[in-house]
Amino acid sequence: MKVGHVPVIAYHRPGDPAAAQSVAQTIARYGQAGTPIRAVMLERLGPNVWHDSLAAAMATLEELKETARLLSLSAHAPEPLTDPQIEQLRQTFGARW
Repeated sequence: MKVGHVPVIAYHRPGDPAAAQSVAQTIARYGQAGTPIRAVMLERLGPNVWHDSLAAAMATLEELKETARLLSLSAHAPEPLTDPQIEQLRQTFGARW
């Protein structure tokens, strides 16, 4: 409920300004589509998360790590949630994504 969509950003070497530009463009694209994001995964480098406070960002990162752990331990990938299921989560937990 804290993470939502997590786009993967193509690999750039650490510190490459093009990585920051790709992240900014992705944030803008999702925002314009009405589906704001709280995290991106930098290919081969790891996650970047943000939120309204440091504590909320840490909670988002923890949820992302736990979700990734559960997925890696699963025998098969779960089916994606349906649009009505996602909307129910948004309404119940006040998720913005």
